[in-house]
Amino acid sequence: HRLFAERSLTAVTVVAEAGIGKSRLLYEFEAWSEARPESYFLYRGRATPANGTQAFGLLRDIIAWRFQINDDDSLEAAHRKMEDGIVPLFVHDDGSDLAEAHAHLLGHLIGIEWRGSRHIRGILDDPRQIRNRAFHAAAQLFRRVSASDGSPVVLQLEDLHGADSESLDFLNYLVEVNRDVPLLVLGFTRPALFERRPDWSSTEGLHTRIDLQPLSKGYSRDLANELLKKLPEIPAALRELLTSSAEGNPFYMEELLRMLIDQGAIQTGQPDGAWKVNAERLLVTHVPPTLTGVLQARLDGLPAPEKRALQQASVVGAVFWDQALAAVEPQAAEQLPALVQRELTLPRADAQQGGLHAGVREYAFRHQVLHQVVYNTVLKRDKREGHAKVAQWLAGLVEQGSLRAGDFLGLAAEHFEQAADGANAAEFHARAAEHAGQRMAHDRVLAHVGRALALLGDAQAAVFAPPAPPASPASPAQTELRWRLLSAREKTLGLQARRVEQAADLDALEHLADALADDRRRAEVAMRRCVRAMRMADWAAQESAARHGLACATRAGDDGLRLLSLRLLAVAEVLQGRIDAGRALALQGLEEARRLGLRGVEARLLNMLSVAAEMQGDLVGKIELNRQGLQIHRETGDRVNEAISVSNQGGGWLGLGDLVQARRDLDAALQMLRANGDRVIEGATLADLSELALWQGQEARALALARQALEITVAAQARDRAVDAGVRLGDAELALGRVAEARQAYTQAHARALEIGSAHQHDASAGLARVALAEGDAAAALAALQPLLSHVAAGGTLDGAECPRLIELTCHQAFARAGDPAAADWLARAHTALMAQANAISRNSSQHGADPALRQGFLSNIPHHREIVAAWAKREV
Repeated sequence: HRLFAERSLTAVTVVAEAGIGKSRLLYEFEAWSEARPESYFLYRGRATPANGTQAFGLLRDIIAWRFQINDDDSLEAAHRKMEDGIVPLFVHDDGSDLAEAHAHLLGHLIGIEWRGSRHIRGILDDPRQIRNRAFHAAAQLFRRVSASDGSPVVLQLEDLHGADSESLDFLNYLVEVNRDVPLLVLGFTRPALFERRPDWSSTEGLHTRIDLQPLSKGYSRDLANELLKKLPEIPAALRELLTSSAEGNPFYMEELLRMLIDQGAIQTGQPDGAWKVNAERLLVTHVPPTLTGVLQARLDGLPAPEKRALQQASVVGAVFWDQALAAVEPQAAEQLPALVQRELTLPRADAQQGGLHAGVREYAFRHQVLHQVVYNTVLKRDKREGHAKVAQWLAGLVEQGSLRAGDFLGLAAEHFEQAADGANAAEFHARAAEHAGQRMAHDRVLAHVGRALALLGDAQAAVFAPPAPPASPASPAQTELRWRLLSAREKTLGLQARRVEQAADLDALEHLADALADDRRRAEVAMRRCVRAMRMADWAAQESAARHGLACATRAGDDGLRLLSLRLLAVAEVLQGRIDAGRALALQGLEEARRLGLRGVEARLLNMLSVAAEMQGDLVGKIELNRQGLQIHRETGDRVNEAISVSNQGGGWLGLGDLVQARRDLDAALQMLRANGDRVIEGATLADLSELALWQGQEARALALARQALEITVAAQARDRAVDAGVRLGDAELALGRVAEARQAYTQAHARALEIGSAHQHDASAGLARVALAEGDAAAALAALQPLLSHVAAGGTLDGAECPRLIELTCHQAFARAGDPAAADWLARAHTALMAQANAISRNSSQHGADPALRQGFLSNIPHHREIVAAWAKREV
């Protein structure tokens, strides 16, 4: 009722222990809602032990159910169904190309491989982009479905306690971004969910938790009367027997009744359909006091072939397949009709028709508690043999390349491990880790890698263990497997910014590369160290690792790795102030990348050259170089780097004073970055938008944007970006006359810049000087500038600073306020540099075919440029 009345998102989680009635409540809700006159869209998903072991298993179940993607569909058929279901919802607003990309990315995320797609093949090495864009597409799917005709959406989710962590992450994301969508997220779970996710129901104002309680004595009697209604007369003793030990658990009561029927205490099948009590048998029937005991009694009463079949099925899993059961024991599958008739197992009516492939049917134990009770009765030897056969059956599906091949890697590893086949278990854990890593399933990567390394007897099994040789000499195959495992984990740790643990795995990988005497692997490790150092703004360490990687890649003859190492070395040179040296390296790499047709490397080198151009004052060159890289990213379908390039383009227009074009690109970039989940560049873009707002006289907006930028960059541990955001925050505070707050922002930015050796420390020093000038304290202004002045006096430059002209203007103003003749020198310096940049813009505009009016905008639309021009004109007068 609330969904239709308020037309916004609401979430309800029904919580109860096994057997209390969650499934029955859902059944009644479905019947009630289907009978109502209102129309709505229905999506359904169920977490099972099988899909609970796979990244995005529950999300896959939701999408496959809605689009009728069957497990026996060919890959081409699954692709077609994804496109048919998704593209029409997006094509009107996003265009056919991006709408198709949404379908491909979401399909790839949930295990429908799409490596050949032009939207994916260029970003296969960027799992963060794939995951974030697929999350965006999936969340928007519900929004677009509802918007198609205005009907709300109901998403029903069963057994959430068994759901994979990655799908739970998506559901949290869905609730956050779709608050304004008429969507009811209805989940059913055991309390165990809240042990994994204590904050599951914490979304304020959106979430309702309903705890189902055991039946009271009165309701238990009512249920007993209903269960026994086929008896002409219900003996009081029988009613008491059903209710006394149940403690309000309906499932216990139902199973106890079935036990009494199995043992002949209640006789069914009378000609008139009525039941009959066998008093003598009832008197001698032992009633177990627990649900487990009742289920065990039912199991013990089965004919031997049925009992053995049920035990073998329990080895396959709580959800199992008839052909998997036949692989364990051919005769066992023949007993399934009898087990279904006894309601011990049930055909999965809601499973995708056709099963894993043609002729395979999916079944489930009637209850997970029943499955566990049965499994516990299987002898250890029979368990091992059964798990081995199931593992081989699953491995066969993987090798056949079935639609769900990737989904069964982890399940096969589990069965191999239960079969004590450590070698195959480790191999399939490795495959599962690699598959999960491609989908940003971090916890799953860490779990699979840890278990595989433990099986190999490796001391590196635990995250953050020092590198150590294996317990026994490793074969070449084991060494290769260790490399794959540690490589997968190091990538995940890097994406999680877990730098200390990442360093330990890099050390271990380096040991393996040395043991193999493999220069290509040495180069790869060095490049990973280089990227880690860059993320931590440790430019010296980045340079060292880049030089080592360059040498190793050269010896190995790997041009791709060599040029990527060259690029990282060029970046390190530029960030350490050696701009000409870095630029020369990048130009050398660019020529080679173009000759070799390495488009991705070419784009990265163009990006580096655009940064160098900006640092050398060639703002038009920056725009042109960035434009070339942007074109490559669009051609290769690299949406993440496309968004970064659009943001850089907006920053370039901002530096040129074209505020209209800057706003257009920065706003577009912000939308793309948020869709991609790129928090670091989102923070940088917000900082640029803050500066733009300030220049346009929107001080309050500038302050809000700067605060957002600082919060994001600090949380992402992007220390260099946090410096920029802090300076922008100080600028906005000062513009609003909040001098104390401005001083605090600049001081923190200065401290952060000193920690990483950033030239932006000079921007922060100039900011502190402007605070002092606002307070009328010229001496304090000069004191704030002293580190900067000493740096310049020693032959240093302002290359690499964010706003060198503003720094020079501030120095002029501080000396002028103090009556110091050095003021004239700083004004001359600022004006000379400004005119040189303006003249360069004129020359470069002609060279690159840019608008000649850029020069005038550069001088008149940027406030501190206007001030320099005005101060120079006043001086001449």
